[in-house]
Amino acid sequence: MDHLSKDQLRFWSSYIETLIEKPEGRPVIEAGIAGNDEIADELLALHLSGKKRAGSGLVKDYKLSGEELPKVGNYWIILNSAREAKCIVKTMEVEFHRFDQVPERIAIAEGEGDLSLEHWQQAHVQFFTPFLEDWKISDLNQETVVTEFYKLVYRAKE
Repeated sequence: MDHLSKDQLRFWSSYIETLIEKPEGRPVIEAGIAGNDEIADELLALHLSGKKRAGSGLVKDYKLSGEELPKVGNYWIILNSAREAKCIVKTMEVEFHRFDQVPERIAIAEGEGDLSLEHWQQAHVQFFTPFLEDWKISDLNQETVVTEFYKLVYRAKE
């Protein structure tokens, strides 16, 4: 929690105040936009509508950046493109698949485009391609994807 801004900590505290049972220990809480600046508000809207219930990344990206892989019980404060906290999601399940073996149910849970696996693959190839050389990835299909499934647990009061 030390890495959260004062506004993000206030947002987290307002969520905690709504709970009868508080999280045990020191929960892992990240804060950031979904995706990148160009699509942050679009993805936030999908989170808020309940259509986006999952997100995926490459295991290699996590390892190279020194970040821990997602775990059940983690929280994510999702920010809009202006970096304002708008909702909190909690990781409920984590799965690993090779990129070319990601099941269609993940595409559906991610809630983007026409919900097809083809759209999921195209969108993720487009998103990952600028980084593949830096990550020393020559065949994206052979890379391991980590998908976290989450539920919306709190939203900003508008």
